Amino acid sequence: MSKIIILSQNEVKSCLPMSEAIRAVREAYIAFAKGRVKMPPVMHLDVSQYNGEVDIKSGYIEDLGLIGTKIASGFYENYKLGLPPGIAVIILMDLKTSMPVAIMDGTYVTAYRTGAAGAVAAKALARKDSNIIGVVGAGTQARMQVLALREVFSLKKIKVWDINTTERDRYVEEMSEQLKIPIEPAEDIKNAVTETDIIVTVTPSRKALVMKEWIQEGVHINAIGADGPGKQELDPFIVKRADKVVVDSLNQCRIIGEIQHALADGLITEDDVYAEIGKILIGEKIGRETNEEITLFDATGLAAQDIAAANIVYKQAKEKGIGRVVSLLDI
Repeated sequence: MSKIIILSQNEVKSCLPMSEAIRAVREAYIAFAKGRVKMPPVMHLDVSQYNGEVDIKSGYIEDLGLIGTKIASGFYENYKLGLPPGIAVIILMDLKTSMPVAIMDGTYVTAYRTGAAGAVAAKALARKDSNIIGVVGAGTQARMQVLALREVFSLKKIKVWDINTTERDRYVEEMSEQLKIPIEPAEDIKNAVTETDIIVTVTPSRKALVMKEWIQEGVHINAIGADGPGKQELDPFIVKRADKVVVDSLNQCRIIGEIQHALADGLITEDDVYAEIGKILIGEKIGRETNEEITLFDATGLAAQDIAAANIVYKQAKEKGIGRVVSLLDI
């Protein structure tokens, strides 16, 4: 009989602290850089009639002996129905036999591994004394990015902007209580991103929100929201201006990442992309070299991140004896 663990969101939450998510994402980037990961292109499905989209990311990590597939959606009108805007499911399978071993909520895994990706990149690319963060967007990922950055920097202040001022103000209230540091609501995007050390963009925008004139010397940018065809948060000239443009996967980012627009406009070529983040983590490339550099991380999210984070959840669940164990196949 084939035994498989099914894990709910609350069970997943109990197995994946942010510190472990950061470790998992770092290991995933390193495995990818060393050629120990296999990932086909992301399958993207637009469901425009319901203001939605679905992405399917899949692959395997040899080091973990696991195949993983995640089906993730973003349906941006769900709030009208009292439903979450993002839902995901992850399936893990044994690499040697393809036998399924776990099915789990992927929404929480996605939130934490995406936040963790920003922290891993910023640790390598931002100034070591970074403590003021500018956040464009006030949703779930705006929270996750800051919670992850708190693990690697001593944060002093957060500035946040959102097109929905109610969501922005809710963010200010919640994160002030959670972080115990000043959280300032910004009246416009320019105010949110100027005089900051790290800029984080986390919206589903399809037009430039952050302009090149606002980018100051020495800043690091985590461009998180652009993860599909046509998505955009940055003025393409910011990509051209950056001293180091780093991506999670060039194959993905050139099609669905922030750099897709600068490439399409002829402002940069693929040769202008400095490195994939894993190459910096394994020492093949150098991260930040001076306090004056402008650095940019374009994150589209890798299946390897999902697999590595889900593996931690799977192992923790087995150790704790939680989850529902079922027989999926009669063999």
